[in-house]
Amino acid sequence: MKNDYHFAKQPFCHESEECGDTGVIIEYDEHLFLALVDALGHGTIAANIAQKALTYLEQSYRERPAVVLENLHEHLKGTRGSVAAVCSLNCITGSLSYSGIGNISIKRFGSNAESFVTRDGILGYMIPSPVEKTIKLYAGDILVMHSDGIKDHIDPTSFPNLLMGNAKNICSNVMTLLKKENDDASCIILRYDI
Repeated sequence: MKNDYHFAKQPFCHESEECGDTGVIIEYDEHLFLALVDALGHGTIAANIAQKALTYLEQSYRERPAVVLENLHEHLKGTRGSVAAVCSLNCITGSLSYSGIGNISIKRFGSNAESFVTRDGILGYMIPSPVEKTIKLYAGDILVMHSDGIKDHIDPTSFPNLLMGNAKNICSNVMTLLKKENDDASCIILRYDI
């Protein structure tokens, strides 16, 4: 598997290590599972919700993305809730299935720049039925998943080096150049290759 990926998160308050954003990337059987979660609020309560979501996601990575979100919704009932996006990539074919609830952004740059649509709602509180869609990634495509702590308008022409280098460098660029000052932030970068 030649794919290059990286996850980063940063709390709203630099003095705190507690972050309400979290993410997971798991390789298995020539597949890649990617999930990003943004718990409502900040601080200890949000960090605890994010950890609860992460524990569930680390055990459920073989499920389809829409099923993961439906079950995560049940798992988070009784909390403030969160938003999340889940992707499952077949690393051989480039087939990427995704689903999202709330304002986690998923974008592709490369062969065909596009933003993927997620549904409104709060996991653990009230959601519509998650919708799962499938697209194809091509060699050289870059997948960007980020929470709303990152500015939504990612324009590589405004930042010519934003998507250059390996996934860790791109993740660092996104977090440095596009992080908002008033929110927790997180980002997953995947550079797809076959």
